[in-house]
Amino acid sequence: MQTYSSSIRVLNGVVFEGKSLDSCFSNSDSALAKQVCYGVLRDYYRLRSIVAQLLKKPLPAKHNDIFLLLISGIYSVDALRRPAYTSVNAAVQCAATLNKSWAKGLVNGVLRNYIRKTEKFNAPVGATPEVETNLPNWLSDRISIAWPTQALEIFAAYNSEPPMTLRINDDISREDFSKKLSENQIEGHWGALYEQAFYLSKPMPVEEIPDFETGQASVQDESSQMAALLLDLAPGQNVLDACAAPGGKTCHMLQACPEIKLTAIDKDAARLHRIDSNLQRIGATATVVASDLEDYRAPDLFDRILLDAPCSATGIIRRHPDIKLLRRDTDIVKLAQTQSKLLATAWDLLKVGGKLLYSTCSILPEENENIVSDFCMNHPNAAVLDLASEHDVNWGLRTPTGRQLLPTTDAYDGFFYALLTKKAQ
Repeated sequence: MQTYSSSIRVLNGVVFEGKSLDSCFSNSDSALAKQVCYGVLRDYYRLRSIVAQLLKKPLPAKHNDIFLLLISGIYSVDALRRPAYTSVNAAVQCAATLNKSWAKGLVNGVLRNYIRKTEKFNAPVGATPEVETNLPNWLSDRISIAWPTQALEIFAAYNSEPPMTLRINDDISREDFSKKLSENQIEGHWGALYEQAFYLSKPMPVEEIPDFETGQASVQDESSQMAALLLDLAPGQNVLDACAAPGGKTCHMLQACPEIKLTAIDKDAARLHRIDSNLQRIGATATVVASDLEDYRAPDLFDRILLDAPCSATGIIRRHPDIKLLRRDTDIVKLAQTQSKLLATAWDLLKVGGKLLYSTCSILPEENENIVSDFCMNHPNAAVLDLASEHDVNWGLRTPTGRQLLPTTDAYDGFFYALLTKKAQ
């Protein structure tokens, strides 16, 4: 019952108040409550459709909590490893704790009716595109246009549970870390893109991961582990991480090449403590600055710049399913404008002969290919470096300016990379 109470509070913040999922959780929320929230949001459009069909008439806004209880109940019946009646009874009891005893019969009837007709709802006839894809129409349309061949696989990836992926420090061999995992009865497999990426068979608390506290192992999706490799870091280089929080790539760069001089900038001062915490854990130092990139005055130009630009996050929806409800079609144009400005600003901070890696966790060309192409047309001193020839890269899909990784069902997230170098004028 407490699981439902927590999930209703959190989901109300996302669905009806437009808040991010992470911001709605409290320290007291159980792992089960979080599972329900993530599961409901991944499956939101289908669950909403089922409830609409099971109700004789829509619930008024003042009973949004009962609507959320119903979709949480249906998710629990489908997904939780417990008898269906347990989920139903807990939902009925929760209705009473919401001071809506009148809804106990409604909740009981709707959920039991769903159990009787599960097969009908799991194989709907004439389902709308929203229900089929579990995405808002504007987003499924954009993806279908951009990636017509891969669209169905992308939709499936969005609705899957993401794996927990580790990045193992380069000075630890696969054999040594595998031995530690075996000693701790931890199972998983190594990644295909980056040799030090390891996929856990099931998520676990970070404090139970061997070598996490010493900084030798970190949690980081495999697709984002490519950044440090692509930058060609070398001792003595002056390096800028232009949109650094929470610091995963910052730490990777410092561990890949400890002798660099790294500056990490982010405009969100509240998130900078995560960079400091991560740096402390791995035993590294960097200059951490709270600033808009446009306001930053660098004492020296940089040899290498990583611009992991703010984006629609359409490559990581499975990790942040609230994006389905919070993102709007109009956001894409605004984000593209921001990305273009950031790229131009970062470019001015780069030395001649230096390299800038532009990356996003988006899969939309408007934020990736188009941004880099337009930038190069307007900056004659910008040249795109071919990742295939520079780094023998054969992963992802080749685009005219970079590489696009699309989200997978049980491997890496969606990510875009483009590597530029500055020529002399």
